[in-house]
Amino acid sequence: MKLPLLVLAGCLAAVPALAKDNFVLEDEVALCTGCHGEDGVPVATDYPIIAGQQYFYIFTQLRDFGAGRRENETMTPIAAEYDRDQAKEIAQYFADKPWPDVPGSSQEGDRQLAEKAMTAAECSACHGKWQGDSRIPRLAGQQVDYLATTMLDFKSKTRKNAPDMSNLMADVSDDEIHALARYLSTVVIH
Repeated sequence: MKLPLLVLAGCLAAVPALAKDNFVLEDEVALCTGCHGEDGVPVATDYPIIAGQQYFYIFTQLRDFGAGRRENETMTPIAAEYDRDQAKEIAQYFADKPWPDVPGSSQEGDRQLAEKAMTAAECSACHGKWQGDSRIPRLAGQQVDYLATTMLDFKSKTRKNAPDMSNLMADVSDDEIHALARYLSTVVIH
């Protein structure tokens, strides 16, 4: 009984979303920039910078939002309208943009707490020097509130589209998460 259900689930997951009618990239980008900023600087600190983010990461997040693997009351219904090719176009558009210069904020002692968290969660094993790599998001210079919320969501298993992250964040204290978010927001890539 389990095998047919798994086969059915696999088939349903493989069915492409219906293409959004009247898809015009410029119109969709205008919708995105309403929150993520026309100049790449989001309108709120808990929104992620997507201009200059890794292409495949953006594409995967759009697909995860659209399929309900990642939930957000704003992004889920928007992304659900895009088919695979439309999501690729949007991802490529933002990946081709330059990363904005957004000043981070850190406090005394953040680096030490951040290093403790990075060691415990083995962050650099995937995130390297924080610049990202295709499927791995750039974290350097990202919005501090977005980073903290994301890590806390992984820790609490509220965000479910990367189970390994939930496991890694489980042993990181909230104070370490906030210090790591502040630290990463100040990292500059040359």
